[in-house]
Amino acid sequence: KNYTNKLLKDFGMEQCKAAKTPMDPAYLKVEEAGEEFTDSTKYRSLVGGLLYLAIVARPDIAAAAAILGRRFSAPRECDWTAAKRVLRYLQGTQDYRLQLGGDKNQDLVGFSDADWAGDAESRRSTSGMLFQYGGGSITWASRRQPCVTLSSMESEYVALCESCQEAVWLRQLLRDFGEQQTGPTVINEDNQGCLAFVRSERTSRRSKHIDTKQKYIHELCLRKE
Repeated sequence: KNYTNKLLKDFGMEQCKAAKTPMDPAYLKVEEAGEEFTDSTKYRSLVGGLLYLAIVARPDIAAAAAILGRRFSAPRECDWTAAKRVLRYLQGTQDYRLQLGGDKNQDLVGFSDADWAGDAESRRSTSGMLFQYGGGSITWASRRQPCVTLSSMESEYVALCESCQEAVWLRQLLRDFGEQQTGPTVINEDNQGCLAFVRSERTSRRSKHIDTKQKYIHELCLRKE
């Protein structure tokens, strides 16, 4: 909360009107061209602060901060407006905080999601993941996928594969701490096409380019990890 207050004060937003969400979906549809924001140093300072806050304590702004970070080299006026909207969201959610422990269930649980072709310039998708242990969020990430996917199912599957890799690492880390996971790790995914592809052992012409990821997830399922 102290760091959030500092950000609001540093950028003159202590009395700003709170926003209900970190980012306006319309911002993601803005094309590359746009009026240049003249104070790029100020932009980088604000977004750097948002990225730090997203990494250490606020998974709810992780996606917005990561997207704004892509404009470090050449920010536009619309990027600056979007960055200030995150501050407005923080204004109304200053009391949000991580809660660790408090749940007797010590199973590692994951959540995986993705947009599809959300980057208006490159048409690459963004993966999102979050893992909880003991009822508290312990790690999360929002990152642009390395390749262009051809459907929402593919973008979700790439994100799921990244989440599975994270789950394997977390299970190993917990084992090193003496907290061995006795059952498979559940990763929640809401795309039905992606779930059907996970269950299928066949590779079609339309999905053969992600065959390696399919086999990787199948292997983890068979090993009950």
